[in-house]
Amino acid sequence: MKYQIDITEDIFEARLSEKITFSDLDDFRELVRHMVTSRSNSNIVDLSDVEFIDSAGLGMLLLVRDEISKTSSHLTLKSPQGQVMRMFTVARFDQMFDIVQG
Repeated sequence: MKYQIDITEDIFEARLSEKITFSDLDDFRELVRHMVTSRSNSNIVDLSDVEFIDSAGLGMLLLVRDEISKTSSHLTLKSPQGQVMRMFTVARFDQMFDIVQG
């Protein structure tokens, strides 16, 4: 997993790319730490360039959701595509997350 962070005004956006798997756990925890310490009201995880996510990756997104909820901030998952969207459908992430396209 690779990621880029962009913080503007009160919006924290993380653009992820490649794959999100168990081997990315340490990097993902670092990303979550940055997100929480930014204290932004709106947090966006852009998944448009993520090609693959496994069950551990889904668990990591649940981790970020739980950490952000402790700060009363809002979390949005943006533009999941292909296999990632299929995994979200199977895991019913549409009922647990705010998911937007575009």
